Parts: sequence; C-alpha cells; structure tokens
Amino acid sequence: MRSGEVLDDEQKAFEAWIANAANAQAWERVQTHLGTTFLPLARNSDSKVRRVLQSPDPQRRRLLRGALVLGGVGVGATLIGRQSTLLTSMGADLSTTTAQRRDFKLPDGSTLVLDARSAVDIDFTASQRNVMLRKGKLVIEASDDPRPLVVRTSHGFARSSDARFMVSLQDDTTHVWVMTSSLCVGLLEGQCSLLKSGAGARLNSRAIQPLAANRKGETSWESGRLSVDDWALGEVIQALQPYRRGVLRIDPAAAQLRVSGLFSLDNSERALASLEQILPVRIEQYLGFWTRIELRG
Repeated sequence: MRSGEVLDDEQKAFEAWIANAANAQAWERVQTHLGTTFLPLARNSDSKVRRVLQSPDPQRRRLLRGALVLGGVGVGATLIGRQSTLLTSMGADLSTTTAQRRDFKLPDGSTLVLDARSAVDIDFTASQRNVMLRKGKLVIEASDDPRPLVVRTSHGFARSSDARFMVSLQDDTTHVWVMTSSLCVGLLEGQCSLLKSGAGARLNSRAIQPLAANRKGETSWESGRLSVDDWALGEVIQALQPYRRGVLRIDPAAAQLRVSGLFSLDNSERALASLEQILPVRIEQYLGFWTRIELRG
C-alpha cells in the first residue's frame, strides 16, 4: 500500500475492505506488529539503513519481505498469547474503531456515546439495565425508568436512575465522572458510595478514591477535544492513542512532563505538533505508522 504502485482498482478494493470495522482493527493490529519489527532498523544510525527504509524501490521491497519473515514468528506468538484489541471488540454488542466516536440509542431510550476503540455489552432485564464496558470510554444519559441503570467494569460499577455520567476503563483502574444528577459507585463486592454532580471517583480492586478537580477534562473527548489541566504528558499521549492508527510510544522521562492546554483528538497530528512546540520533546515518525516521543537531547 505504501509502494506508490497501487492500482486504482486495488486501492478501491482495499478501501471497501477496510470500511468493515473488524477488518480495520485487524489491519491496525498488523501495522502495530510491523512497527515492532521495523523500529530497531528505523532507529539505526546507519544512514544506508534509513535510505533503504525511506525509498520506494525494489531494495526496500526485499527488506520488507525479509523483515516479514523474521517478524512473523513474533507476530504469531503475540496474537496467540495476548488478547488483542480486535478480540476485545469481537462479539461486543456495540463498539467503535480507531478515531471513531459514535452515538447510540438504547432500547430504554437512554443515550450512549462511545469514545474511539470502545466496546460495550447491553443486558436489560425486568429489574435492571446493565451496560458492561469492555474497553474504552463511554458517556451515558439514563432515561426515566424505574429500573436502575448500571455501568459495570472489571473494577466495579456506577448505578443511577437519571444521571448523565462518564465511565473510563483504564489499565488498572476505572474512572467515573458525574455530569448531571448523582449516582452510586461501588467495587465488585462492597457498599455503594454516593457521587454528586461534578465529582469524580477512581475505582480499583481495593478502594474508591476521589479524583482531583484538574481531571474534569477527562469528559471532554465527547466534543472531539482533550482539555488538559496539569496532566502528565504520558496521560495525554494515552488519550490520543485511540485516535491514531499504528503505534504511539513515549519515552518514560518525557511521559513525566506536565502539560496544560486544549488539544484536538480528531486531528492528532496537530495535537502532536502543538506538544512539540510547547514542550522540550522530539517527535519522530517511521514508515507512517510508528511514532516515538522523547526528550530533546
């Protein structure tokens, strides 16, 4: 696809194929593993290596074939040994792909907004309305219904009958923000604690903790922007990742930098350019799908 020699009918066939959400996620997964294979070559200081990677000629094609053969074992082992983004979304009742936000109307009249790369299951019974967040983020506004609406994650739950609230599933915690009304939050096994409008809570396997006021921008993704108030740069990059195809990596030292501002999620290139202007970081991109951020030397 990057050779410069793709025919029009091949391009159209590819675009039709990748329009399918499952295919798009599979393609993204392939690119991620190719990036892992090629990064050591792309970072090599040998100018000859760089010229080969950057030139659309037969020499690069031979290099790519060899790298695919060598990288194939690692790709296969990773796909078998670790649950991928694709597998997390497959079978979900509702899901989104990279750079896609989507609104849904639930059977009870509630409205649901999914962030990019998010997935949920819906299970409404005679006594309760259950929404299981499998990955990503959601904003939900509960309709008027005698049954409580419960959003669950692997860490706990948020329950309300009339609130509008956000739930974000992260690596080892769940974040909940109440946008209107109030709700109860609880761990998988435990009591429910009241959370009022404008407040946020962090849930993990052991405790419920309040979120600081400077984290309120976590809900801003719904409008296609990320509002940041004294966040670690690593957290900003994590929020941008679902809006970029390929791999986005940040050096641990750069990840600790503090940043404030308003950044576009729908134009992640512009967001990265802004970060490079205001912070002492260098952003390097390889082969169009691997981006690395590190401190300037």
